[in-house]
Amino acid sequence: MTDIRPLPTPGPATAVGPGGQLRAGEPGNDARPSAPHRAGPGAAGGKPGAAGGAAGMVPARPCRADGLTLLGEFAGSGLDRPVQLARRGDGQVVALTELLAHILAAADGTRDVGAIAGRVAARDGRAVSGADVHYLIADRLMPLGLIAAAGGATPTPRAAAMFTLAARRTLLPAPVVARLGGVLAVLFRPAAVAGLLALLVAADVWALRRHSVADSAAAVLATPALMLAVVGLTLAGALVHECGHAAACRYGGARPGVIGFGMYLVWPAFFTDVTDSYRLSRRGRLRTDLGGIYFNGLYALLLCGALAVSHAEVLVTAIVLAHVDAARQLAPFVRLDGYYIMGDLAGVPDLFSRMVPALRSVLPGRRRPPSAGELSGDQPAPPGGAGHAGLAGGARLTGLTRRARLVVTAWALLAAPAIGVNLVMLLVSVPFVVPRTARAVWAQLVPAGSAIGDGQVLTAAVDAAAAVVLALPAAGMLFVLFLLGRAVGRGLAAHRRRRRGRTGPVGRRQ
Repeated sequence: MTDIRPLPTPGPATAVGPGGQLRAGEPGNDARPSAPHRAGPGAAGGKPGAAGGAAGMVPARPCRADGLTLLGEFAGSGLDRPVQLARRGDGQVVALTELLAHILAAADGTRDVGAIAGRVAARDGRAVSGADVHYLIADRLMPLGLIAAAGGATPTPRAAAMFTLAARRTLLPAPVVARLGGVLAVLFRPAAVAGLLALLVAADVWALRRHSVADSAAAVLATPALMLAVVGLTLAGALVHECGHAAACRYGGARPGVIGFGMYLVWPAFFTDVTDSYRLSRRGRLRTDLGGIYFNGLYALLLCGALAVSHAEVLVTAIVLAHVDAARQLAPFVRLDGYYIMGDLAGVPDLFSRMVPALRSVLPGRRRPPSAGELSGDQPAPPGGAGHAGLAGGARLTGLTRRARLVVTAWALLAAPAIGVNLVMLLVSVPFVVPRTARAVWAQLVPAGSAIGDGQVLTAAVDAAAAVVLALPAAGMLFVLFLLGRAVGRGLAAHRRRRRGRTGPVGRRQ
């Protein structure tokens, strides 16, 4: 359902999540952890030694952490300054300034900080001292797990993000996915895409003219065996969707990671790790985003072929559901494919982290000048893990190009009401939905128990599966309420801490 691509929201040194697409995505969709863990300003602006105790931990000859890969510049970025990307051995992607990227490139374990400073100065064209490098390694790079510690464990902070996949498990390992993606990548050649999509349109027209969707759906609902068959075909289509993300990633020149499954809120979800697609151009990332939907269409085409050969009416329902799933993926307000498409069009990886500043930017009467932290994009992340850019004069998002600001603001103006309406509906409906769901689940479990007693295993399995499906929405509603309550609690606690921090020194002066 989702692809996983850890997304950067750059500030001088920002850790972003491992890829549904993860770029880890969500069920039947793709999941991508994205909200950044901010490390503070990443320029050589601090005073040497300001890192405190951490500075003493810098190795004599700093070396990049094991498994670290420098991915290069984030192409097609909507940010107004160049951003370099690096991927840790655990898959976490980090957005860096060019200066920090140059330091990482020079930190190969053979140079001390003075030699690194000389090499960086030659490449970056600015005066950088060994003390500057020492400070930046201690205060920026080591806390993010990018430089190996002198004699201890290298920290590996993870990004936190809104609405991400949980309880992930691997279904297909990365080597298998890479080989599979390589085989299927040929389907993304322009001639193949044009021909297959034309064939899909013709097949859909034939199927809908020759067969009745209503009759097929009625037969499925009346026959437990057919219902299980449709569930199986739908799950197979979800896996084909993930293969589409992997194949598109491979076609663009990146290497896909694992295909797995997890829970998106409480819904089961497949995901594909396409973190490496960050090295691609904007066009390559969009191809990766759309690859799953394209493969939904190819799966429907295969089902049409099977229908033509077998005349099994159950396939008509499966074909319709394949198209419904493809359309569902285009929703831009949760972490489905449409969300990543919108983010890549804007060149801004994690849209949720920009929502609040985008909404604030259109409010009238915001005359407060931006702080230095806001201008640099280094404000601490608010509860829920979302970092944000500042506001200039209350009228615009800083750190983004004009085009990106327009796209992000338009998305936020649409997403906020949609999410708000859904939350209100959730709060209003919970008192009615939960008890009715409990009664409906019990009504399914009672005949399931009777069917087991009568030896009707298939009927019992269908009734039990129906009970689970009925329970999931209500369980999801309760889980969302739990997440909201926890976020509000953390926000209030953070607000109290900030207030104590502001009033404490004043009290001492009095």
